[in-house]
Amino acid sequence: MRSALSSRSVGGQVFALMLIIVTLLVLAAGATLSLQARGSRDGQARGRALTVARTVAVAPGVREALESRDPARTLQPYAEKMRHRTGVDYIVVTTAQGIRCSHPNPKLIGKRFDRGLYPATAGRAFTDTTPGVTRPAASIRAAVPVTDARGRVIGVVNAGVSIPSVARTVGRQLPVIYGSTALALLLGAGGAALVAWRLRRQTHRLGPAEITRMYEHHDAVLRSVREGVLILDDEERLLLANDEALLLLGLTHDADGRQITDVGLPPDIARLLASGRTATDEVYEVGNRLLAVNQRPAERGGQPWGSVATLRDTTELRALTDKADRAYARLQLLYEAGVRVSSSLDMEGTAQELARVAVPRFADFATVDLHEAVLRGEEPGDRDSPLRRAGFSGVRDDPPLRRVGERVSAHPLTERAGGGIGRARVFAVSELPSYSDWVPQDPERLGWVMQYGIHSLLTVPLSGRGVRLGQVAFWRSGNTPPFDEEDRSFAEELAGQASVAIDNARRYAREHATTLALQESLLPRGRPEQQAVVAAQRYLPAPAGVRGDWFDVIPLSGARVALVVGDVVGH
Repeated sequence: MRSALSSRSVGGQVFALMLIIVTLLVLAAGATLSLQARGSRDGQARGRALTVARTVAVAPGVREALESRDPARTLQPYAEKMRHRTGVDYIVVTTAQGIRCSHPNPKLIGKRFDRGLYPATAGRAFTDTTPGVTRPAASIRAAVPVTDARGRVIGVVNAGVSIPSVARTVGRQLPVIYGSTALALLLGAGGAALVAWRLRRQTHRLGPAEITRMYEHHDAVLRSVREGVLILDDEERLLLANDEALLLLGLTHDADGRQITDVGLPPDIARLLASGRTATDEVYEVGNRLLAVNQRPAERGGQPWGSVATLRDTTELRALTDKADRAYARLQLLYEAGVRVSSSLDMEGTAQELARVAVPRFADFATVDLHEAVLRGEEPGDRDSPLRRAGFSGVRDDPPLRRVGERVSAHPLTERAGGGIGRARVFAVSELPSYSDWVPQDPERLGWVMQYGIHSLLTVPLSGRGVRLGQVAFWRSGNTPPFDEEDRSFAEELAGQASVAIDNARRYAREHATTLALQESLLPRGRPEQQAVVAAQRYLPAPAGVRGDWFDVIPLSGARVALVVGDVVGH
């Protein structure tokens, strides 16, 4: 028994405990039955003696015999006859005064009965335990009064059963009791062994500590892991879902045991889980989450019995990936803008390239406005000097915006943003009509812009080397999201690159104009008077507008003339 109790397997310990319990219960039941049988012997003896005494007391002729002169002659043979017939130990009939009228020992007839007869002499039957009459052992006596016609007690019938005789009767029942107890013990032990065998098989012969540790590890893993875990059986029923899975899928705890297609999941992911097929990082949309699902079929004993699926929330990862992709795209756009915008010394061409490079990857529409003085290669006298549209690009050709070459006014926000030359700041204006500082110069055109679907504006002042050059505006319409802080930073970077290119073009235009003025000052003002030749000239500038060549006709003495052609070395 000790070895069974010390067994590490749950089945062995359950078997030992059940065997002890069954043994104790069976032994207790056997002892109880034995005690009940022994305890009932006195009751049975009392009832038997009382029945015999009453039968004799009411038998015909007993009362008449007690009233006769010689009661013993009639009562002695009758009493002995009844004693042998009923199997009691003795039947003694006495008078009311206690004189024996019958006795198993005839020598005692006529002598006084030496035991108490009360309360039988008062008309009440009773039983008690007295010394034996025919045997030395104690006996159980029943005393029943015999009354005459008037109800007076005229005698008492005493019937006794010895206790050993009762014990023999009980002893004949004990083998049956003990046999039944032993059979119950064997059946209980067999049942305990069967239950223990089945339990050992189901628990894989694991001990309580191992099962407890396994449960704790299992529970800790399911609750602490940041991935959802689902287990389904081969009938597509949900057997287990940890807290993370319930959260990701929006399920409640009563989903366990239900068909996976009936718990309220989107059809796509429900079909995947119900199919049980192998899946690796397949992304499904559940509510406002993007879940990466991995699923593998499960086997037991070489037979398929269900599937196990894990869920991972990739919403934040996807957002970070999209943000990284957007940042990379912006870097590529800045690089491309740097190449395209800086490739020309033509201000209008640079402005047009700036507008084209921003559409459609950054804005739906882009406009570039430059001060008229800047277009002439000069520096604007003040920030309120007129602007002229130098560049435009859009996803459509019919927006209600001014075209290239038209004069425009500075956006008030852009002007206030600068505050002074070189202090450029970026303002994003969403929902133009709701912005308190937006004061359009042309309300009718603003209404057209709203009707057209343009809903977001981002304006950036253009300045370079301390000179205010103009402004660039980016517009978004339709379902395109409004500009945000990242867009503002990017627009500032883009405008910074364009400002340098435009300022370089402005400086080139100014220097180019100076060079042309100097070159034109070297050209002859007219044809000199001379007789030698007839001179005619035609001056064609180079395609780039650079005029490095010069000529002259110089009259000499006599009939001579000097024709001179030169080039400005260094260009």
